[in-house]
Amino acid sequence: MKLTLTGAVSALAIGIAATSAGAETVIKVATIAPDGTPWAAHLQNWEVAVEEASNGEIDLQLFLGGQLGNEFDVYKQVQRGRIDASFFSGAAMSENVPELALMSTPFLFEKSSTIDCIYDGPLGDKFAELAEAKGMKMAQWQETGWVYVYAKDDLSDVADAEGYKTRVAPQPMSRLLWDSVGANGAEIPYSETPSALQTNLVKGGESAGISYIAFGVSKVAPHFMKTAHMHQAGALMISEKAWGGLSEADQKLLVDSLPEVQGMRDGLRNITEAMLGKYAEASGTVHELTTEQRAAWVAKVEPNWPAFVEGLGGEAKTLWPQLLEAKAACGG
Repeated sequence: MKLTLTGAVSALAIGIAATSAGAETVIKVATIAPDGTPWAAHLQNWEVAVEEASNGEIDLQLFLGGQLGNEFDVYKQVQRGRIDASFFSGAAMSENVPELALMSTPFLFEKSSTIDCIYDGPLGDKFAELAEAKGMKMAQWQETGWVYVYAKDDLSDVADAEGYKTRVAPQPMSRLLWDSVGANGAEIPYSETPSALQTNLVKGGESAGISYIAFGVSKVAPHFMKTAHMHQAGALMISEKAWGGLSEADQKLLVDSLPEVQGMRDGLRNITEAMLGKYAEASGTVHELTTEQRAAWVAKVEPNWPAFVEGLGGEAKTLWPQLLEAKAACGG
């Protein structure tokens, strides 16, 4: 099984229904990503490709901006077959397939090319099988992006993070990061983070670059540390019920019409860098960590990797050495 593919941050939901005449299949596609984002563009390109390849017999209808609900609720609905498919971010995927959190181990990776290589190889196929065991068909991997540290103060030096009030995402990899550096963490949904920062409930946290600016976090926590400590992919999943209701020809057409994921990956990364560049030009504070500063962060976190892997459960402990081997084979 060779997969290619859509992330913070997105979700797809696909509802499949035939017209009364049976001549046309309507596929309803929903995502939390708003129009104008790389995730929405990926779907819009897919929409055009599917309709052209099917000569109009398959009609993709896109519902952007979370019209069908948040991705965590949608995940359950896809599992139950009540929603036919969805694109899920790395956060939603790892919550439901804990082994996928291995790919987001803080400070495990430094290069995007290494991560892409792993997802596009045999270990990526194994992760896909684990996801499919949850009652869904994997259509394509995708991209959520790199995650960075932000704060009201400069936290480039990890010693300054000790005792610092941080927003912790409700995910094991986020807990690992902040517990390792001795932060005073509080688990808060991302949507509530701007208000928590405004009231000083927390003073920092972690975020994908695009989300940091798009959700207004930069306005209340102006220091952005380019830690790139964690990466999250994502996946387009289709419920087994919906997938089984399609002909083999339509199944193949849908998958073959998906735009290549590498273009989406590269586009998202380029846009992130461009947005951060504009933020810096507009007097935003972007900190490039020195080699020594990054090494100090790694020294705090890496000793806790074994306990993190053990705590994930499932097949995580077995997959961990395979991941390290794949990392080495893909360029470290």
